[in-house]
Amino acid sequence: MSHSGWCQRMSFDIKAIYHHAKDILFSIVNREFLIFCFFLILSSGFWLSMTLDETYEREFSVPVSLVNIPDNVILNTELDDTLSFTLSDKGFAMIGYMHGKRLHPVTVDFHTYANRTKGKGVIPVTDVQNMVSRMLLSSTRIVSISPDRMEYSFSYATSKMMPVNLMANVTTAKNRYLLTTIITPDSVKVYADKSMLRSTSGIPTDEIDVTELKDSAELVVPLKHASGVKCIPDTVRVVLKADAIVERSVDVPIRTINVPKGKSVSLLPDHIKVSYTIGAAVADRVKAEQFRVAVNYNDIVARPTEPCKLLIIGSPQQAGNVRLDDVKVTYLLEQKP
Repeated sequence: MSHSGWCQRMSFDIKAIYHHAKDILFSIVNREFLIFCFFLILSSGFWLSMTLDETYEREFSVPVSLVNIPDNVILNTELDDTLSFTLSDKGFAMIGYMHGKRLHPVTVDFHTYANRTKGKGVIPVTDVQNMVSRMLLSSTRIVSISPDRMEYSFSYATSKMMPVNLMANVTTAKNRYLLTTIITPDSVKVYADKSMLRSTSGIPTDEIDVTELKDSAELVVPLKHASGVKCIPDTVRVVLKADAIVERSVDVPIRTINVPKGKSVSLLPDHIKVSYTIGAAVADRVKAEQFRVAVNYNDIVARPTEPCKLLIIGSPQQAGNVRLDDVKVTYLLEQKP
């Protein structure tokens, strides 16, 4: 065998021995690691089982709400909005309460406990416990409940329809303006005592701020009212719409005013260009005849050496920044035969 062949064979044997030794080593390590993991999982399972089999106490809370309240009833004091209670049971049950859906909000029907004569409703401790017990496993014990009973007081009120007053600070983006404001509903039914209804003419909303309005915005806004007042509904929908401001112009005839009998005034030119800004949504509704430009005869007489001044004496309400291309014209006074 040549020297080079012997070297190649030697190199191959060393690599084979290396890979074989590595496989044996990792095989032993892997087997020991798997055994370690098995016993770790097994011991953890035993520990978890023993831990969850122990009895624990834990405090829980659920929301409480009063439902089916008549429209003409004003709540003077409301129910506590949270019911807190301490439970005792095995760890398995506690995990279910912590992460399951057994504990849900409690609702109390107004009519069930309302004493109309006294204007008061009292839910006794036994009923409170029953509300909680219906959510629990049979193995669970209630250690404590807070509050142990719930109360609410109420009064009956008269009603009146009142308009909604929007309290809003609205600014629009550049070259835009506020086109419409829609409030739905624009009137609500207000319940209160008679004296308060007589002294109240409208119900304001909470104040809102809208800045840089470009197109439209839709908001649900609560109504703002004094204690002892109830609104149905108690929120309104507000839609704000902005529109683009565009530039327009029309050619308008110049008329004369205050011309005495027997006199006439000839003007040059007798028409003038009127420019204005207007919302794009209503621009097509505006016509030239809605603008009125005039020369006052009295101004001509008062300043006979000067060109007469033009006056804008009428323009449509939708038009803004109304202006004339030239505010003066020449004239000729004539005596009628």
